[in-house]
Amino acid sequence: MKPQAIDYERWNGTRRGVAYRSWIITQAGLRQLLRYKFFRVLMFLGWVGAFAIAAFGFILSQTLAEGGLLAELAAKGGPRAEALMQAVSAILLIYPDLLITGAFKAIFWLHSNLGMLLGLAAMALRVPQLVTRDRSSQALTIYLSHPITARDYLIGQLGIIVGVLLLLWTGPLVGGWLFAMALAPDTLFITYSLTALGVALTFNGIALVVIGALAFGVSAVAKTAARARMAWIGLWIVMGAIAGHGRALPEWIRNLSFVSDLHLIRDEVFAMKDTLMDAAGVVPILSAQLADNLNNAADQIEVVDMTGVYVTLSIMVVTALVLARGRIKPE
Repeated sequence: MKPQAIDYERWNGTRRGVAYRSWIITQAGLRQLLRYKFFRVLMFLGWVGAFAIAAFGFILSQTLAEGGLLAELAAKGGPRAEALMQAVSAILLIYPDLLITGAFKAIFWLHSNLGMLLGLAAMALRVPQLVTRDRSSQALTIYLSHPITARDYLIGQLGIIVGVLLLLWTGPLVGGWLFAMALAPDTLFITYSLTALGVALTFNGIALVVIGALAFGVSAVAKTAARARMAWIGLWIVMGAIAGHGRALPEWIRNLSFVSDLHLIRDEVFAMKDTLMDAAGVVPILSAQLADNLNNAADQIEVVDMTGVYVTLSIMVVTALVLARGRIKPE
């Protein structure tokens, strides 16, 4: 039997760019995640959050709008109910930014807790599969030998992280708002809720960069899947617990918890303390007790010097990306 020569041949087909090669990696990673029941449960919870945003927006618009359902009910409830509804409508006309923007800031602030929690939980599932598995099995050496570059691989894996957070956090956030606005009886709600949506998306983007960079760094450094998962849980839960209960510790140690740092950044970005205090100065017209509750809620929000938070978090993100880039190479 005559042996056949095995030679490499130049590819003469259509050449694809970086975006296509990276998308193939991202697509494969997301499909793999969707096979896990745990991730599908996280997605379900994320979109339950979207429904909650839509329901809140619907109830708020029907409560405040002059032609809403509550106004119709108040008309049937006698002079006192009508007077209360007229007072609410007057406040809406005078302070639309406070009532609408402030209310949507509050619901988006609450939703950020759910979105970040789901994203962190999903990363515990994905971190061992980002780079750790490919490095331990030597698959990364094969990938980078010719078919794709380190840049293709890096962008594709980061795309998986972006896709996860879009499915669990950003998508439900925007989807819930769109549905709420579709049911709003007045364009005033769209105009003034856009500011709150912009604030929510700003924090969402910050969290995406931080979580993505740290997840990638942990996965690139860990040698086994078990170590990668334990390292991520340590950074997330253990350091978060230390920061939350270690008030006697130096500030720089508490700043090492990226979850605690993100919570502090969220409070600053949303400016909830100022929003609550402004609302407390207006609502005594309707209820003195409600004003006291708003003031108490504002007092619960911690005010800290954010310089150390930003510096520490920036160092952690840059270090993680540098370590990850250094490990994505043939071995």
